[in-house]
Amino acid sequence: MVIENINIKNFGKLSDFKLEFCDGINIIEGKNESGKSTICSFIKFMFYGLSPEPDERAKEISWNSGNCAGSMKVREDSSVYRIEREAFSVRSSEGKVSYRERACVYDDETGKQVFKGGYPGEFFFGIPRAVFESTAFIGQLEGTRAGGKPLAEAAENILFSADETVNTKKAIKKLDEARVRLYHKNRRGGKIYDYVNERTRLAESLDEAQRTSAQIINLEGSARALTETRTSARKNLLAAEEELAVYERYVIKKNCLKLLDEKKKSENAAQRLHELLTHDRYGVNGMTDEQFISLAENEKYELISLENDLKNSSDSLDEITRKIALMNAKLDRFQNLGSSQTRDELVEKSRRARSAVSLFRKLCIAFFALAAVLFAASFFMPLTAAAGGASAVFAVIMLLLSIKNGRDEKEIYRRFKCGTREDFQELLDAAQNDDVALSLMEDSKMEALRKKELVQERLEAKKARICGILSAANFATTEDICADIDKAVNTARRSLDELHRVAREKNDAQAKIKELSAVLSSYTDDERERALSENFDEERIRKLDVAAKKRERDFLSLSVNTQTEKLHDIECELASLSAVRARPAEIAQSINALDGKIEMLTEKFDAYMLAIESLEAASDKLRDAVSPKIAKTASRIMSSVSGGKYRTVFVDSDFSVSYSDEGITRDISSLSAGTSDIAYISLRLALIDTLCKQLLPPLVFDESFAKIDNERLSLVFSLIDSYLSKNAQAIVFTCHEREKKSAEDIVKANLLSI
Repeated sequence: MVIENINIKNFGKLSDFKLEFCDGINIIEGKNESGKSTICSFIKFMFYGLSPEPDERAKEISWNSGNCAGSMKVREDSSVYRIEREAFSVRSSEGKVSYRERACVYDDETGKQVFKGGYPGEFFFGIPRAVFESTAFIGQLEGTRAGGKPLAEAAENILFSADETVNTKKAIKKLDEARVRLYHKNRRGGKIYDYVNERTRLAESLDEAQRTSAQIINLEGSARALTETRTSARKNLLAAEEELAVYERYVIKKNCLKLLDEKKKSENAAQRLHELLTHDRYGVNGMTDEQFISLAENEKYELISLENDLKNSSDSLDEITRKIALMNAKLDRFQNLGSSQTRDELVEKSRRARSAVSLFRKLCIAFFALAAVLFAASFFMPLTAAAGGASAVFAVIMLLLSIKNGRDEKEIYRRFKCGTREDFQELLDAAQNDDVALSLMEDSKMEALRKKELVQERLEAKKARICGILSAANFATTEDICADIDKAVNTARRSLDELHRVAREKNDAQAKIKELSAVLSSYTDDERERALSENFDEERIRKLDVAAKKRERDFLSLSVNTQTEKLHDIECELASLSAVRARPAEIAQSINALDGKIEMLTEKFDAYMLAIESLEAASDKLRDAVSPKIAKTASRIMSSVSGGKYRTVFVDSDFSVSYSDEGITRDISSLSAGTSDIAYISLRLALIDTLCKQLLPPLVFDESFAKIDNERLSLVFSLIDSYLSKNAQAIVFTCHEREKKSAEDIVKANLLSI
């Protein structure tokens, strides 16, 4: 068969796409993602409809229109046919997606419909989809090998009956299902098994009928004894239930009285709670104990803070006063130390001594450092040792001079009654700026005094406010305001605790009311009224062991139920025995009828077993005969494509491939990827040669030669060209120029670009 053209209306990502083909080899070249694989899937769609795989089916439906549709013109000898196919998805109200398809084949010359529905591929080629995908439709070979159980079974059906739809496996399965309905292999099921069991049961029933009379007499005696025992147990059960009912009504009455008591407690607590919440003890309407406690504690905190501020202000004022007195004393000492000229000379002398101490110390350090360097260098230059010694002597002299000037400086400090240089400097500063310093200190003293008076004024106001609050709440006040606040807060806390206690009493009473109401709600008003109006013998009720009485009731109830069940079983058994005893002749007649059925079904079972064994033997014989023929054809093709390197190929019953390597049979997976690919191409061509008796389908190659080297690629094209008959065709899809160049060198090919 030759595909003349395709017209894709909507399919996958392609729409309004047309392509013309010719006889022989067609090479379609296109970049990745250009739609080559989509065109391949469209060709398969035209022959066999949507893919059975949900993921692939979703890709085939057009992304834009929600359907897929198109046509394809094919030629066989002088006849030209037009295949039209359409598919679309339908979503149900539950959201489930299903697919519908329509396919027709027309005679292109007359327009007459020659085929409708089903799959045109099966109509033209006589092979199902699985065989087409495993033979003529050759995709990217890695991971997509021919062979497997579905292909093996389909091939067997075609070869066995010349019709793929006549499935020998299904025929054997149906025969086996019919056999199973009659008799299982383990003799544990089926109609025959059921009839045999029924016959055995009837025979046993017939034997039992002869012993039934004695059993009936025994059962009737047991029934009378059980009836008497049950009557006594029922009487005792009624008495126990009555006692428990009286106790229950007693409990109802107690709970009702307790409910009334709890309601009274709740009302009293609510009234007391209202009194505690509505008092005006604090002089401000609406103030609660909790609010008063918060107010009093805040006022106490502010009072303590003001008292601390007052203490800090007093301490600051005392410190400034002390500094002023100290400064006046220093100035008196300075003025009383001789004449002004004498004081100036001593001050100048102290400054010179201080400068000399600083200078001599620096020189001492420098000479000591120099001496250390020179002594270190004397290890390399001995003459430097003398210079180092001289530097050390000068350093000692500078040190002694520094000590002497330091003593002179301290002597001057003592004359002015100063212990340190800082004290002396402070005395000088005070003497030079005595009026300004004293003025600043006096200003600081006035500021500290003003702050103290302000804080004292605020403190008195705060005490007055607190006294007002306490007095308004009828609390006594004393000199110790903090103690008064603590006493008032403690009183308020006791009142608050009383409030909480009463609230708890109310909540507890309400909880018990709710609990008792829930218990009593399971009883009707009539039951509660009856319990309240009834007088009870409390002495007897107190002596009643309720748990023991309940156990007695349960035991008696169980005993009555058990005896009732036993009586029922005896009655049923008596009825059954009476029925069997009355019809022994009917049982014998049923046994004879079952014997006839068992004999007839056994003959049918043997016939089924014989048919199954015959079909299985014929199927095994067919596989053993066909596999060598396919292997021979595949070996011839493999030898041609591999340049004679691999001459022998083996094909097992499910078309898995192996090859001969110097007399050792190896799996095809041990070959390189390219060699493995040409082996499976050889198997596919051999299968086509064997299975496609009606018509040779077009060969479709989708990037199938990626792993095959250039030399073998040329051999593959030569083989395909020689393999194709006059009305045959091969379509090669590729994204490389290699296939195009190889085909141009070997055969005449139709070259297309997309």
